[in-house]
Amino acid sequence: MPDMAEGYDAQAIDVKWQDRWREWGTYEVENDDPRPHYYALCMYPYPSGAAHMGHVRNYTFGDLLVRYRTMNGYAVLSPMGFDSYGLPAENAAIKTGVHPRTFTDERMEMLRSSISRIGSVYDWRREVTSHDPAYIKWTQWIFLRFFEAGLAYRKNAPVNWDPVDQTVLANEQVLADGTAERSGAVVEKRDLEQWFFKITDYADELLDDLDGLDWPERVKAMQRNWIGRSAGAEFDMVVTDADGTALEGDLRIRGVHHPTRHQLWHDLCGDGPRTPPRRQARYGGACRGHRRLRGPRPRDERRRPDEV
Repeated sequence: MPDMAEGYDAQAIDVKWQDRWREWGTYEVENDDPRPHYYALCMYPYPSGAAHMGHVRNYTFGDLLVRYRTMNGYAVLSPMGFDSYGLPAENAAIKTGVHPRTFTDERMEMLRSSISRIGSVYDWRREVTSHDPAYIKWTQWIFLRFFEAGLAYRKNAPVNWDPVDQTVLANEQVLADGTAERSGAVVEKRDLEQWFFKITDYADELLDDLDGLDWPERVKAMQRNWIGRSAGAEFDMVVTDADGTALEGDLRIRGVHHPTRHQLWHDLCGDGPRTPPRRQARYGGACRGHRRLRGPRPRDERRRPDEV
């Protein structure tokens, strides 16, 4: 037992016990482990090089949870992997002249070594790398299932475009001054045709299930705003005529695709069109009430079949 008065020799003691944990497989967990199961997953990093303080902060929190649960008798499955596929690796290859796979593999080893060096514990046998063709195969398989179910589609939409990295950025990657978080370039707004997932089909389920999550309220509020469900608005107002006399009656506002729009059209127009014949030809024979209610056709209905 070392004399604590002599100080803690981190270089010697940390390395000793890290080697011992690897030798014993202390944090390697089998699927049939008889202990209660617990799954701890930290965000997989992009391998840009050795770990920086952001990595240390993030993975220390996860490491504390793994150790705490393990000491309380759980079989804790804690895998690690790398979000290693995408344009950043390609841009780095262009800049350095090194093949993207070679560049990425070298950075992964640097990050893997430094994460291990700070003492974070994982079951490294279960490592996942998103640039591995064996992994990409399954992302493609999942995408095809979405497409076949009608949950993946293409359309034009405005995006945040980074002219340096030549890629689309999420809103969270654009700083308050309008520059890109990674490259520092001034972000441009562009309309691009791109793929979308129909998350809106599950908006109600996603929102309702947020209430049962043990998350900080500010995080749940961000999720609710991101999903963006709107149930409309209710308000009071007074309608007057030209003399300022208050008018009695009901005001109803409906969207152009509301299921009752056709009935409302007939209520407004009766059996015959109210549009003069000369204007009927211009507007396809529709009365004014119908034109107001019909609105523009949805973009998906205007898309040609060969665009998907």
